[in-house]
Order: sequence, then structure tokens, then C-alpha cells
Amino acid sequence: MLGILSVLIIVHECGHFSVARFFGFQTPVFGFGLPFGPHWVVGKKWGTEFRIHACLLGGYVAIPELGDESNQDAFGVPLKPFRKFPIWQRALVAFAGVGMNILFAYLVTLVMFFSMGQPIHSTTIGGLPPENPIAAQAGVKEGDELIAIDDYPITSSTDAVNYLGGHKSTPVKLHLSRNKQPITLEMTTNSNGKVGMALEDKSPTYRKLTGNPIDVAGQALNQLVKWTWSMIDNLGQMVQGLAAGGKSSGSGHPAIGLQDLHGVLAVIKIGADIAQQDWSQLMIFTIMISMDLAIINLVPWPALDGGHLAFMTFEAIRGRPMGERAQGEIVKWGFMGLMVLMVVIMANDVTALFTGKLDIRKREPVSAKDKGAESKSSESKSSDSNSSDSKSVESKSTEPKAAEPQSAETKATGSSTDSAATDEKKNDSAAPQESNSK
Repeated sequence: MLGILSVLIIVHECGHFSVARFFGFQTPVFGFGLPFGPHWVVGKKWGTEFRIHACLLGGYVAIPELGDESNQDAFGVPLKPFRKFPIWQRALVAFAGVGMNILFAYLVTLVMFFSMGQPIHSTTIGGLPPENPIAAQAGVKEGDELIAIDDYPITSSTDAVNYLGGHKSTPVKLHLSRNKQPITLEMTTNSNGKVGMALEDKSPTYRKLTGNPIDVAGQALNQLVKWTWSMIDNLGQMVQGLAAGGKSSGSGHPAIGLQDLHGVLAVIKIGADIAQQDWSQLMIFTIMISMDLAIINLVPWPALDGGHLAFMTFEAIRGRPMGERAQGEIVKWGFMGLMVLMVVIMANDVTALFTGKLDIRKREPVSAKDKGAESKSSESKSSDSNSSDSKSVESKSTEPKAAEPQSAETKATGSSTDSAATDEKKNDSAAPQESNSK
């Protein structure tokens, strides 16, 4: 897992580095690791000093003309006179890291589709809690496979939770498979869009694809887009949960608080467990982390790539850049906020590690959390990259997103759980994908 995260970090930074070099930006330092503490210079090339820092969980490219630093002496290496670059070139440099993460995720998806096939996920009924007997009274049995709800195909427990949550007090038809025989059952959801089912996402099977390479590449792209939209949706739920102070809104969304945010340690622990249980899941896990890094980096927060893009957008609209003092204050306080968040996330990771909350092999479903990929409350849910999480149709969760350390920036990773008013089942695995420090 450390190797995978390192590759994703270097891929991201190579995006910034290559585009900056192409347009003629100065790149005095390319560092692997967080930019503090002792470092070792491993070489100099193209006017760039390549460094390895003691804390390896990060990476950065110093691009002073992008506005990363106002102090020309901050890099500790001689700089040439600064040039003024047009906004579109600076924007491409800022976006290049995200673009490389997206391309890398698609490349891994292509490799998976051509070598293993398309992952086919199944969602089964893991339990029927007596507190909400709607599904049980309609004839649903533990072990049934959920194929679709009405005409909406179900490929994960998240799909079911989303659909039912949007159809409160509404008649629905569940299309199930029992002993390989199709069954259709009718029922009406309660006022919260729940029917009383604990769902489990099973490890995917892989279906070999036929057709020409272009068709397979198109299917791989469609799969990546679907996973990405699911991650964005789950991230939005995580933000709503945090904004609500960790209190459930009663809409089926997870109750998420600061204690539910996790980062790089959680990613490494959960990813390692997934690899030990089913190494094939590691490929999906890597795709999710890479896309997560892309999504989180686009958040318009100072020190992240999205922060640079936000300043450039302001400059384009206003016709001139923001004043140096104002921009400096925004960057300073934004960076301090990220540092505080990183400390909170690290404390959460260490606490969860020592209390066993990150052990997906032994963990029992608590409510599940959705996005990025972790579980936490009463049932667990898994993202497409999990082997098998249990989650209830009563609520929604968020999966922890892997984070990417990079320049002196920090990312937050959300880890929440799908809460369900149901029994708890055992989670075979949960896949994280939420975020970490950049």
C-alpha cells in the first residue's frame, strides 16, 4: 500500500512537473515526501533539484511562478527572474496533477478490463431487522440477491439506499434472485425511505469481455465514470453530515462527525487487509484512490490545486490578480486550517488503528458509511472497491477516501457509515477511498 500511494503521488506531481516544464515555468525542486525535516538531494537535472524527504507520505513540485511561494529564497536554490504567464497556462499547470491521476485511473481500469474482465458486483440481503419488518412481511429472505428496484438496476448497496431514500412512503417492486430463480416482491417504504434490509456488497466476479479493443475501452470509461459519480455523490453526503454536526438528518444519510474523518493510515491499513483477502480488489482500490485524489485536489481550498484554480478564476473575472497581501492571508489561514485538520485525521487514524475499528476482517457492521469507504454505525456498506460490506437499506454511508500527500498541503478524508435501523451483520471487507493529506 505504501508503494501504491507513492506511485499515485509521483504520478500526480509528474503531471505538474511535465506541463510546467513544457510552458517554461521554473521547477527548482521536485520533492518526494512532505517538505519539512531532513532531506537528501538525489540529483539535479533540467534546472531541478530532486529531493527525498524523511517523511515519505507526500510529494511536491516547487513552481514559484504559479504563486506557490512569494519568498524567492524559500526553496533554498537560486532562481531566475520571474516571468508572467497567461492564466490559461497557469491553469493547465495547476490542473495537470489532477489530469494525470484521472489518466492513471483510466489506464488501470483498462488493464483490469483487458486482463481480468469487467467487475460484476452483487448485493445480497444480509439481515432483516425486526424493528422494521416491511421487507420481511413482503417475503424477502436473508440470502436473496437484489437485482433491481422497479426498473432501476442495483449494482451496490449504495444504489439501493439512494433509490429507496428518494422514494419515501412509496410503493416499490424489488426484483430478487433466490436460488437462481427470479422473484418480484411489492412493498411500500416508510417515511424515511427504508424497508428493513441489511445489505451486503459481495466481492465482484469478473466477466471477460468480447468485442474489439475500442468497445472494451469504451466500457472501461463508462465504468470509471460511474464509479466517479458515485464517489462525488458520497462525498457530498459526507459534507452534509459534517455540516449537520454529525447528527443524522433522518433521510437515510449517514451521521458523520469529525471523529469519522480518516486519512493515509486508514487507507494503508484497509488496503492491506483487502489485498490479503482478495488481491484482485487492490486494482479497484487503486483506481478509487487515484480518482479520489483528483476529486479532493479540485476542492477550492488554499494550498490545494483547486485553490490555485479559484484564485485564477477570480483574476480572470476581475481582470487583475488579487492583492498579494489578501491572497497571502487567505493562503496562510487556509494552510493552517489544513494542518489542524491533518492533526485531527492522524489522531482519528491512530485511535481507530489501536481500537481495531480499521480491521475490516473482524469488524461487524455498524451503520454503514458511504464515500470513499468505511463503516461506522449500525451497518456497513461498501464501495465498488470493497469485497463485501454489509449495509442497510435504511441508510447511507461514506467510504474513506484515500488521500494524497503532496506539496505542503493537506487533505481530509471522510469516513462515515451507513446507518440503518436494522441488525448488524459481519463485514467481510470495506474499501476506503476518501482522502488524506496532500
